[in-house]
Amino acid sequence: MDSRDVTFSGYMVYCGLMASLTSLCIGYVIGSPNVPETSIRGTDGNCDSSASFSGFPDCLEFSDLLWGFAVGSFCLGALVGGLSGGTVQNLFGRKRTMFISNIFFILGALLIALTYHQAQFIVGRIVIGFACGLGGVVAPTYVGEISSIKGRGTMGTMFQLLIVVGILLSNLIGLGLSTGYKWRILFAINALPALIQMFLLPSLVESPRYLVSRNRLEEARVSLQKLRGAGANIEQEFADIVQLLLGRGSSTAVPSNQDSAFEEAKVDAEAAVPATNTGASKNYSIMRLFTSECSGLAIIGILVHFLQQASGINGLIYYSTTFLGDVFGAGNSKYITVGVSCCNLLATLGSVALIDKSGRRTLLLVSFAGVSLSSILLVIGAYTDVGVLVVVAVFLYTAFFAIGLGPIPWLLLSELLPTYALSSASAVATAVNWGTNFVIGLVFPSLNKGLGNGTFILFAAFTAFGFLYTWFFVPETRARSIEEIMAEKGVAPRTDYM
Repeated sequence: MDSRDVTFSGYMVYCGLMASLTSLCIGYVIGSPNVPETSIRGTDGNCDSSASFSGFPDCLEFSDLLWGFAVGSFCLGALVGGLSGGTVQNLFGRKRTMFISNIFFILGALLIALTYHQAQFIVGRIVIGFACGLGGVVAPTYVGEISSIKGRGTMGTMFQLLIVVGILLSNLIGLGLSTGYKWRILFAINALPALIQMFLLPSLVESPRYLVSRNRLEEARVSLQKLRGAGANIEQEFADIVQLLLGRGSSTAVPSNQDSAFEEAKVDAEAAVPATNTGASKNYSIMRLFTSECSGLAIIGILVHFLQQASGINGLIYYSTTFLGDVFGAGNSKYITVGVSCCNLLATLGSVALIDKSGRRTLLLVSFAGVSLSSILLVIGAYTDVGVLVVVAVFLYTAFFAIGLGPIPWLLLSELLPTYALSSASAVATAVNWGTNFVIGLVFPSLNKGLGNGTFILFAAFTAFGFLYTWFFVPETRARSIEEIMAEKGVAPRTDYM
């Protein structure tokens, strides 16, 4: 069986799930301050900031603005991690970069759990944010590069799915750990998925595309064969990868002898590499990316990342307990928040089922339109004092976001760009994503205080623009090779390979 006809293999799914433990950590980081906010800040009336548990204060006093900065500060770390992620994963490889991100996840979790001052809490959030940014580059890249063409959509949704699972877990655990000092345990738990992934990383193969880009062809072939299954014929897919990344190798014929085919591809690739060179295919720097033939495709992916956050989703995730509390009371709002997280998970599962059937572009259009309309409904419900309409709008908003805007931005770049342009584009897109996330986290409490739920009219405008942009500029990538998409957009593969 030609490996290009393979949808899934058990080992490929295993590698994708293990890599996506990174996104479980990211989701947990995003959701963890929401439910226990009043306990952390001591605004629930049950905390004396001078009280202590084993030498640590039970609560920390934050003003609205400082709390907004503390919650959003992890995005500053993520911005730095995202910008450096492309360089780090090209230098050390995908697996080692995941290992590095896990070190920062564990360190950040410990800093927050053992915090004794607002400044340490913020530093811990920045450190763990660096892990989010670095992991947010490498995990989607790895999953995209190990996936088969037919299974790429479903595999790509793993990243967002486990972000949603992480948010839900943090909300559920937060219900039981949101009094007194117990919020410290909530933040310490964030280290567990990182520890599990560190332990299991040796059982994963390195990305075949990364190995080819480093001219490690024999390792790449073994890796690809393991990912596609023992019964799959990988020769044509392998030759296509070599052709795209190193500019040599047949892309039209499948030789009958697999070993001789590999030797031919290897000889061709080595012939393209000067003897004085390290043998690695030169990846685009960020500056080179935006002056290259791939700049237009990169901008599409980066702008979709911006619009994901400009939808206001993380204002909802960070502060739903607070702004829903204005309508339903603080006690009830915690449970509505958990319900919203459950809705997010169910809709993301729906996206997993639909993404390889309906296509990326279709789901993005539905998602942008649905989020925009739901934001308008939320504003109407708030200003007419119809609490039920507010809740319905929040659930619809969450469901429409999860069906498309949640998973697709993380998947899209790996389907639009070749490996030599992907790392730099992913670094910029991740930095833009987290930078926008930070701005939303910082200003949302103040906007909500001044405008109430009318704040969401701004998000309705951004998502309406996103609908129009997707309609006119975003290509469909479902079940299509990168080479086909580049050809559709008039992008020729580069000729200067080194």
